[in-house]
Amino acid sequence: MDVLSMPLRFSNTGDFIKVDDDSNAYKAEQIKAFMSTHKNERKMFPTFGVDDPTFGAFDPASLLGEFIQFYGSSIQLQNVDVIRQRGALDTIEVNFT
Repeated sequence: MDVLSMPLRFSNTGDFIKVDDDSNAYKAEQIKAFMSTHKNERKMFPTFGVDDPTFGAFDPASLLGEFIQFYGSSIQLQNVDVIRQRGALDTIEVNFT
């Protein structure tokens, strides 16, 4: 089924862009939304998202557990790689199926 793309975008004709909820594009958007949201940012779902990894430790194992709470087995994260440069967090890569 087609659902609205996140973030909300428009086509050149002014229509909302949609993605199939079984597609990799949809799954990638959901992961990005989860990773871009700070815990307690969404009042209805205070545990949705991650603690800001900028200044603290980032635990990939806790991310996997928290992600499953919201997405169950519909999006399966295979591994999460934390890439650091000069001792600071640079990138978090998430692979999924």
